[in-house]
This record gives sequence, structure tokens and C-alpha cells, in this order.
Amino acid sequence: MKKALGTLILVILIFVGAWMFYKHSGFFLYEQSPLQYMPNMHHTRALIPQRGYDFYKNGAATRVPPSGTLSRNQKVYPYKKEDDAGKVERFVNPLPITLDVVMRGKKMYMQYCVVCHGVTGQGNGYVVPPFSQPPSLNSDKIRGYADSQIFHVITVGQNLMGAYGPQIRENDRWAAIHYLRVLQRSENPTPEDIAAFDKMLNKTGEGSK
Repeated sequence: MKKALGTLILVILIFVGAWMFYKHSGFFLYEQSPLQYMPNMHHTRALIPQRGYDFYKNGAATRVPPSGTLSRNQKVYPYKKEDDAGKVERFVNPLPITLDVVMRGKKMYMQYCVVCHGVTGQGNGYVVPPFSQPPSLNSDKIRGYADSQIFHVITVGQNLMGAYGPQIRENDRWAAIHYLRVLQRSENPTPEDIAAFDKMLNKTGEGSK
């Protein structure tokens, strides 16, 4: 008798628990769910990016942020594409010149810049021709630019070159400039550079014996 009563109580508890879950969990449609928290989040129709929906006037699911809004911790670049790079404030690269930074800059250059500017920065990239040849990055004009002025060109673009600020992170742009300086220096090495290179070759040769 006790065993049958315990079984009955257990069945009743399971039934009541299942009924309460059905009524208040939000996983099932129910007209009156007073305990359901934010029911619209349970029963909303998900919007798939780049698929049209008639809910919005333009039919697009992806919404454009209101004009002038900024993401959290976003920095506002003070210059625009129309501003001459030569008139941008001159200052040096904030990143230290280390092997890791330069190699990161090389990766960015080979990923974003090489197609137009070429492996050595001469403007003979893979898309030239049929597209117009950009000026050499080893020219006296570009070599005379401060790092901040080259950063300006990368960030907002110049002439036919588009803006890479949205595609490349800020630190990666600075790293790419360090690598560009390496390319420029390899084209016009100083006597000290040549002496250091010869010393490195000699040291490498000694180690291989």
C-alpha cells in the first residue's frame, strides 16, 4: 500500500512539474504565461544577414547604425581623405621597432599592399597592369613623409587608393609602416647598414663551418 501511494505521489509530481514547465518555460507557445520572462526573446523570428524582410522599409535585415554613432572605445581619426598627407601632423611611429612588429608589418603588407605596390614597393604589383601603376614607395616624396603621414594615407586612402582603416587594425597599420621603412632602407642602404649586413654574413659563415 505504501509503495503504491509513493508511486502515485511521484507520478503526480512529475505531471505537475511537466505541466508547469510547459506553461511557464517559454519553450512552448502558450496564450497566458505570466511567469515567462521577455517572451519576445523566446518566440522572435531570427533575422538572417543579407536576406530580405518586409518588416523594414528597405527590406534589409542588416541595420545600419545611426549617423554619428561610435562603437565603444572607438577613436575618431581627425583627418579625412581630402586632407593633404603632407599637411598632416608629423610624428613618429608609436610602436617599437622589434622583429615581431616588423614581421607583423610584413604580413599586413603582403596581405593588403603587395597587389598594387609590389613586393619591393616599386608599384609593380600583381594587378598592374591593367590597373594604373601607383607611385613607388621608395620615392623621395614618400621617404620624406613622417610615419604619421603614411598612416594617414593608409587610413583614409589617397587618389585611386581606397581607405584601409576599416580593414586593418590601428596597430597593424603602424606595423606595416615599420616594414615599409625596411623596404625603403633595403633600396638605399647606408654604409652602416652594409657593414652590419657584411658582419652578419661573416658571422653566419663562421657558424656554418
